[in-house]
Amino acid sequence: MRARLQSIATYLGYAGLLALVAGSGLYFLTRQFNTTVEVLLALGLALVGLFILLRPDQVKKALTGRTARYGGSATLMSVALIGILVLVNFLGNRHHKRFDLTAGKEFSLSPQTIQILAELKEPVDITAFFTANYYARQEADDLIKEYLYHTDKLRYQAIDPELQPGVARQYGITRDGTILFQQEDRRQEVYYPSEKDITSAILKVTQEETKKLYFITGHKEHDPQGTGQGSYSTIRQALLDENYQVGTLNLSTITDTVPADAAALILAAPQVPFSDEEAKTLRAYLDGGGKVMFLTDPTLPNPLGNDYLAKWGFTLRDDMVVDPVNAFFGDYLTPLVTRYPYSPITKDLGGLTSFFPVARSIEPMAELPDGVATSRLIETGKDSWGETDLQNRQLSNDKDVDAQGPLVLGISAEMTDSGGRLVVFGDSDFAADDVLRTVSGALGNKNLFLNAVNWLTEASILISIRSEPP
Repeated sequence: MRARLQSIATYLGYAGLLALVAGSGLYFLTRQFNTTVEVLLALGLALVGLFILLRPDQVKKALTGRTARYGGSATLMSVALIGILVLVNFLGNRHHKRFDLTAGKEFSLSPQTIQILAELKEPVDITAFFTANYYARQEADDLIKEYLYHTDKLRYQAIDPELQPGVARQYGITRDGTILFQQEDRRQEVYYPSEKDITSAILKVTQEETKKLYFITGHKEHDPQGTGQGSYSTIRQALLDENYQVGTLNLSTITDTVPADAAALILAAPQVPFSDEEAKTLRAYLDGGGKVMFLTDPTLPNPLGNDYLAKWGFTLRDDMVVDPVNAFFGDYLTPLVTRYPYSPITKDLGGLTSFFPVARSIEPMAELPDGVATSRLIETGKDSWGETDLQNRQLSNDKDVDAQGPLVLGISAEMTDSGGRLVVFGDSDFAADDVLRTVSGALGNKNLFLNAVNWLTEASILISIRSEPP
């Protein structure tokens, strides 16, 4: 028996080396010590060990002969290289880091998504129903794996509804490409693998409370449900994506109080003055701890009134901001902003551009009233001014009359005793459909508006930069 084994010892040795190479290669590819890798490595070691037992003289000669002496350095170098590769792979498997080297970070999740994933407390089940021929299967799989990389709170499985039709029926799935998100009894379906939709679905199944926003109507405000040039339908959809309910409210049709389910009210540039009763209801809501965003433009009525705004630490000027240096495509009446004062609303906006077509300036008070905290959100350049001669078409900086830059275009304020919050912008068109849909540089505008709403409603987890299609 031994003689027979000695006759094939060389072949056993080669087979052992081949098994060791195959096992190592499989480990490098999968980074897993699975059963196949273990069997190959064990078999390789056994066969090499058997060869050494059967041919000890041959092994000794190979190790001590002239060829071995001349080839010793090369062998040592090879062993060292293999050792380094194994060590690098071992460390990489346990301390892996991914890098997105594309200029636009096209394969990275947005800061907002990463923040939301970091805040997950309970697992979310993701079930993707893809047939083998579904056109976006690889794209969806790659995107979901990016989510899995940032959290261990997501559990993912892919099911082919053609191979497992019973499972698809069990979940009520009838459409190829459906991605189902579930947590407890909440579920949300997504039909296209985009970051915006996936993040929105995660929000909807993980948030127990859906906050409601009301756009005030009845005074020719921007219409969140309209389709015209100045409508706010794009902003409305963005708010829905962040799991808000969005409704409208006419203050003249209610009693003396705002609905109890209102997380915040939005006044999108009313062009008609409020009645005394409407203004009284609005102020009482704020005084009682309510949250309001007020957007306005030059010459438009101020339903809150400067006397009331002074209680919040600022007033509105009757002017029109001119910025000849930081102007959007040379339009002096459209200030362009690339740097923002630090605040909870603007802390993540660095590097984004925003612009404000035909704006009025806000005047912060030198001394704040007791119990009030304010933050400047937007400031124009130092060469800007607030034009007060609104009848004359000739722009002229009258330094004796006009406020000099930098000028404030947006401000937030909070009453520390009541918890009331107020955000005011001296421009309303920056969030209108014709700006957000048609101007590629409006990414800062959208994030600024949404971050302000999230601050008002105390949804701090959502204050960040959102994803956009490449």
